[in-house]
Amino acid sequence: MMKLESGRQLTDEQFKDMVLLLLSELLDRHYQNKQHKDYEYYDSADVKQLLKISDRTLQRLRKSGEIPYIRIGRKIFYPKSFFTEASKNLRKD
Repeated sequence: MMKLESGRQLTDEQFKDMVLLLLSELLDRHYQNKQHKDYEYYDSADVKQLLKISDRTLQRLRKSGEIPYIRIGRKIFYPKSFFTEASKNLRKD
């Protein structure tokens, strides 16, 4: 358990929820700041729609290392720059 300044104690689950909420807010603020395009991310739904693939196929791509990703809590994000570069390479071929 974690103790707040007010003396109130948080359970592990409450603490985890608080951390996930803070990370979510940070990510939302990051999305709002579009100055740095290299740091933009797609979520899993975006990637599945973009590539027209299933959940399982996306999972296999992550597991095999064919697609970069980061995990924040239970949410997985994929750098847009990876897809931009991949599409540029496909156009060259």
